[in-house]
Amino acid sequence: MNLGFLGDAFDHWKGALFGSLQEAGIVQEFAADPMASDLESWKPEDFKLLAQLLRIKPAQIIAHRADLQDRASYFGEISHEGDLFLDPDTGVATSHVSGVRARRYVKPSEVKQLLATSSGRLVIVYQHVRAQKVSDRVETVLNALRHELGKFNWCSYESGTVAMLFLARAPERPGRVRKHFVSFLGRHASDRIRGSEL
Repeated sequence: MNLGFLGDAFDHWKGALFGSLQEAGIVQEFAADPMASDLESWKPEDFKLLAQLLRIKPAQIIAHRADLQDRASYFGEISHEGDLFLDPDTGVATSHVSGVRARRYVKPSEVKQLLATSSGRLVIVYQHVRAQKVSDRVETVLNALRHELGKFNWCSYESGTVAMLFLARAPERPGRVRKHFVSFLGRHASDRIRGSEL
């Protein structure tokens, strides 16, 4: 996440999703990593605001010393083992990215590393989309993840220009997310919710 976008409408959407999932008891030991692409500009009050927007406590925001330029150190600092939300500027990288551009993405290999922490863990990734159908971009992302991870289970909540991806090794985790939002949205779910077969 870039500080310039903190507090936009998408942050409120994220918070509504996470508030609903927490209330239903679907996310467990939940934490969020803002993946701040401009970490040096963030102040404590910015992290506090982010926690409010995401409807979590400030202690649930993962703090970093390492910058996203140093990928190994950055992801090595994530000791949290529960469910985890990643909020990169753009989303999952589907081709090689390096240098400053890499700060805007989480790489499939990094998602693999985070899923390996626990077979029951849910990793949630924000995905921004430009100049294409959201479902097409999600499919491209899923293919990149399959290439790196092999078999995994997923659910997506898709909107006009963004998606939230729920990823896990265990099928019941994204399955519960999918059922929750299908029940919530009713007849509108078919345009928003997709996932691996339950």
